[in-house]
Amino acid sequence: MSGVSVDPDFDQPFREVLGEHLRRLRRARKLSREQVCARLHNDMSIGTLGSYESGARRLTVSRLVELCEVLGTTAHEVLADVHRDLRKVGPRIRVRLKVITRARNPELRPLRAWAEAKVALLPPGPDPEIELDEPALREAATLCGLSPVELLCLLQEKRG
Repeated sequence: MSGVSVDPDFDQPFREVLGEHLRRLRRARKLSREQVCARLHNDMSIGTLGSYESGARRLTVSRLVELCEVLGTTAHEVLADVHRDLRKVGPRIRVRLKVITRARNPELRPLRAWAEAKVALLPPGPDPEIELDEPALREAATLCGLSPVELLCLLQEKRG
């Protein structure tokens, strides 16, 4: 090894956003993991592709280029999208508590229970807006069994 370390505070979110982009591209093209692996020039297991999509495993540049070819895009476009999303999304999201209490997604059940408890303690009045910073977002995502990126996407849908 070269002795160069990777910043874990950047590496993990980057891998998660990259994996989410790859999964969305694959699904948009209506391809299974098996179909993608079969179209690659170099052998890749379905489990390895899954670990790339979940952000659990680092993706080499050559693998990224090959995957992008199969998915009908370029590594440049994917990396630009990931970079934009990391900068745009940032580590915080603002959402109204009552919006969370009305969410019916089964994945959001733990977050909904937390929001309902918070709302019950508040005096009647306007719906307060809360801000989830990066640690809170990660914790909420873990409770919901989601990646932070998946939770952000669901919360942004509820806001919109």
